[in-house]
Amino acid sequence: MADKQKKPVIGSLQPDVDAMLDWDRLTPDDFAPAEPEEKENFIQARRSVSYWSDAWRRLRKNGVAMVALGVIVLLVLFAFVGPMLVPYGYDERNIGAENLFPYHYTLEEQAQYQEAASAADPETAVANARAEAEAKGETLTRKEEALIRAKAKSGGEYAGMSEAEVYAALGIHKHAFGYSNKELQRMADGEKVFPHMFGTDKLGRDIMVRTMYGTRVSMIIGLAAAFIVLVIGALYGSISGYCGGKVDAVMQRIVDVIYSVPEVLVILLISTSLQPHITQFITDHQGNGLAESMRTLGPNLIAMFISFGLLYWVSMSRIIRGQILQLKQQEYVTAARALGASGGRIIRRHLLPNCIGQIVVTTCLQIPSAIFLESFMSYLGVGVSAPLTSLGSMCRDALSGFTSYTYRLVIPAAIISVMILAFNLFGDGLRDALDPRLKK
Repeated sequence: MADKQKKPVIGSLQPDVDAMLDWDRLTPDDFAPAEPEEKENFIQARRSVSYWSDAWRRLRKNGVAMVALGVIVLLVLFAFVGPMLVPYGYDERNIGAENLFPYHYTLEEQAQYQEAASAADPETAVANARAEAEAKGETLTRKEEALIRAKAKSGGEYAGMSEAEVYAALGIHKHAFGYSNKELQRMADGEKVFPHMFGTDKLGRDIMVRTMYGTRVSMIIGLAAAFIVLVIGALYGSISGYCGGKVDAVMQRIVDVIYSVPEVLVILLISTSLQPHITQFITDHQGNGLAESMRTLGPNLIAMFISFGLLYWVSMSRIIRGQILQLKQQEYVTAARALGASGGRIIRRHLLPNCIGQIVVTTCLQIPSAIFLESFMSYLGVGVSAPLTSLGSMCRDALSGFTSYTYRLVIPAAIISVMILAFNLFGDGLRDALDPRLKK
């Protein structure tokens, strides 16, 4: 019983005396110097990793964020490269191709319908037989015409069917050929015609091209708003946090006031006040590049950018202020101040670079918020000006024919949802990758 070792108690601070007694049993070989090979295997030299390399490594391990990044890349290609591959403009009208469904068929299928429709119409069958007889130098008698008419009425496969029934029997939608009359003539002449993949609207405009341009407008507005928020919010928040005291108190009360202002009301007020001035500027400067750009954007979109600069930076400023309040107590800031560095240099060279993770994440998460606001305002009719389109205005236009053309609402609404979800998921992944406290 005396030789039985006691088991250590879990959580006890008492050292394991029995194991320490075994130290006397060590041999001289245990104290022999390590061989060079053993030293190399014991200390492994590893390549130094920078902050961004480490963040990218952790971001790649986040499968959801990488899928979201892939979706964003596909949407960018769809919005900016897609219109170059389609021979239609977002405001181009295709006469004869109005209200087409997103299905398209070949000329052979259309010829199949024409043949079936001819067999279903007795008078058309007689006219075709008469034309064939005249081509051979013969003449059909009244008896032969009566026999052809009777055969078409009773013996044909599509005899007695209406036009809609013939389309249904052939599995072809009456309005789903996907080509205008002009395009059919070009195809008959051997030219290659790009089909209307998403169909056309009531004016004959290609819906897919308009969806591409609408996605482009939403992305540009989201990125522009994020840049405005980045510049104003970072500067305002860093100054407020670095100065502190009464300056910080006054600046934060201004932020509180801005928080209480509804952005939709501000956009409507700015748009209403700018519209006559912008119209006058465009009229007085015909052909000017700036005037043409303002004509394309319209007063509503310009008012939206102004509201971003007035209201949307407050969240960014508060996040940066909180980070600056923590960082300005660090030793390197005290050393820079002791060496005579100015406040602007300390903010620019020492504080803001150490907030880069929070800045990037907040900027990325601001993009879907701006996209949603633009889509919402365009849906209400106070967004982009016609003929320029956006996803929100396409949803508004689709309401007039929702029961017959449901896909016109589903397509832009789905793209808006996927775009906002992708940016949010990617922003969450960036936050996990750039925050040093979340390292694994």
